[in-house]
Amino acid sequence: MGSPLILNSFGFILGRWTAVGMVDQVLARAGVDLDAASATVLFALGRLGGEARPSALAQQTGTSPSNISKVLSRLQAAGMVERTAEAGDLRAVLISMTADGRKAMRAFDAASVAMLNELLEGWSAADVDQFGTLLDRFARALKDAFTA
Repeated sequence: MGSPLILNSFGFILGRWTAVGMVDQVLARAGVDLDAASATVLFALGRLGGEARPSALAQQTGTSPSNISKVLSRLQAAGMVERTAEAGDLRAVLISMTADGRKAMRAFDAASVAMLNELLEGWSAADVDQFGTLLDRFARALKDAFTA
């Protein structure tokens, strides 16, 4: 059912869109002053609803707890996140996105959409709609297959 064309295209898109250089380009367009690693963690926090334990962020981003701690310190210093004790367990730390963090995420999303629109320039509205529908279907299947 799958094909080398799909595998190669998916691998290229994933690799290119998540590459540090690409993230840096989007951050620059968005006017967000973060490094790519910090942006990745901030946006993972957003996907987790804006609050999470550091261990959940490490799992979501596929990085080590010690690296997450370093990145969270940079994000906290930049005013993008805050650390609080989790209610009911004062030993547990909860990371929450601040208003500045949400603003940075919205700016990054807007810049990403603008870049996508540039890439889709010249496509018909029907092609864009079909591509979006099929890509969403693929994303849901991937999520369902690999939800931990």
